[in-house]
Amino acid sequence: EIRSGSDSQRQEHAVKPRGRESFLKPPPQSPTQRRRCKSLPSPAERARLEIARSRSPNSQKKVRFADSLGLELISVKHFDDADVPEIPERVMDKFRKARALHLNNFEASNGSAQSVFMELLFTNPGASADFIERVKELKVSLERVNADEFCLSGLVRVLNMAFEKSVGLRYTLNNWSTFVDAPATYVPHSSDGLTDKFSFKIVTPFLEAGGTLQFAIKYLVDGHEFWDNNDGDNYKVRRHRFKISPPREWENGWIHFI
Repeated sequence: EIRSGSDSQRQEHAVKPRGRESFLKPPPQSPTQRRRCKSLPSPAERARLEIARSRSPNSQKKVRFADSLGLELISVKHFDDADVPEIPERVMDKFRKARALHLNNFEASNGSAQSVFMELLFTNPGASADFIERVKELKVSLERVNADEFCLSGLVRVLNMAFEKSVGLRYTLNNWSTFVDAPATYVPHSSDGLTDKFSFKIVTPFLEAGGTLQFAIKYLVDGHEFWDNNDGDNYKVRRHRFKISPPREWENGWIHFI
């Protein structure tokens, strides 16, 4: 078979090249093609990232809800009385520092403390066997008093002479150069038909050690005024201040902690 020259030329051009040129070049990448992203962070990691980002001085303040971070909107925790509380270490540090400061102040005061005692310079009339007879005679009588460095409180018994009545306390700190009136209030369901009870309570005024508060009870009923002033001697309460020192064995007690 006779082939023309043009056919032989086509065969020469159809011969495959050898060597390096036999490998195909990879197609060029598109400029818009993106790399594959890493795995999304866990909800806890996302929360930490959001907190760190919010603390950055250059970041704008934003409000995000927990569900947008993959967290629950509601967190419920049950407590049991038998559970041992978990106290953060920073709280314990503050407690230890406060305790150390308290102990230092205690030592700076030479280990002594002050205690106030209010002494009643009379016997509570209500303890007497003839108390009701006293009420009948005077129409009004102090029944009992409790006193401490914070308040003075007591009960008063009055003869039930009319429905409308008022009871009050008059006291002085300077032997009646000046005085103060304080009202007493009716004690509900205290009436026994013959007598009624009233109560009073005042904040104990400041008194120097050895100072005395004097008081009397006033009863107004049906246009009449009756007084109980402890048979003219007034009721008196004296303030005492005692210095209390700790036991001597406390002085070297700190050595045990070295």
